[in-house]
Amino acid sequence: MEPAATLDRETAKRLYNQYRIHRDGIRNRPEMACVCLICGSVHIIPKPDDPYKLVCRDCGFAFYRYSCPACGLTVDGRDPQNPACREECDLRVCTCGACGCPPHDDHTQKGVTP
Repeated sequence: MEPAATLDRETAKRLYNQYRIHRDGIRNRPEMACVCLICGSVHIIPKPDDPYKLVCRDCGFAFYRYSCPACGLTVDGRDPQNPACREECDLRVCTCGACGCPPHDDHTQKGVTP
């Protein structure tokens, strides 16, 4: 998922202040794909070699933000409603309950019990 178009400074600052402490719902705001919640920068790019993450060019903070493979909703690792997967696949769980893990057989091969 690509970051949204660059925001003007005031809008970015307002969104940063709004979501810095209260992150619930950040997944529903497309413009938040281009705001770093660590430093407030709008210099966000796709992380090389990881299609699920974006990274801040200013501070290096990387975060998950992608479309759910099951339902198409946005998954954002900064949103408390998208917790880490318990199967240790390194993805986040969508509000629909899917995370994009491979089948449980693959988890067993990794040594994780389904």
